[in-house]
Amino acid sequence: MICKKCGIDGDFMWDQQHQENTGKWRLFDLNMERPHDCSEEKEESSLETTMSKPRVKCPQCDPLKDSAWMEREKLQEHIKTAHFGFW
Repeated sequence: MICKKCGIDGDFMWDQQHQENTGKWRLFDLNMERPHDCSEEKEESSLETTMSKPRVKCPQCDPLKDSAWMEREKLQEHIKTAHFGFW
């Protein structure tokens, strides 16, 4: 069976016991022996579309300043010049 939310093809079946208890249907993964969870795949794809260039926060700067956020490639150079005194 294929999950309609995430498109993964797996050994799924509808969880009858969960439906009787809650009134909601969910897919049960027979291989993993647990309910199918496809929320992780959706989060990863949405993060890629919202953040084109991921930014990191300098661990030594004031955490409340917005200037502590910078591109990943510039972090090492920033630490050398701003915190260790290498010009």
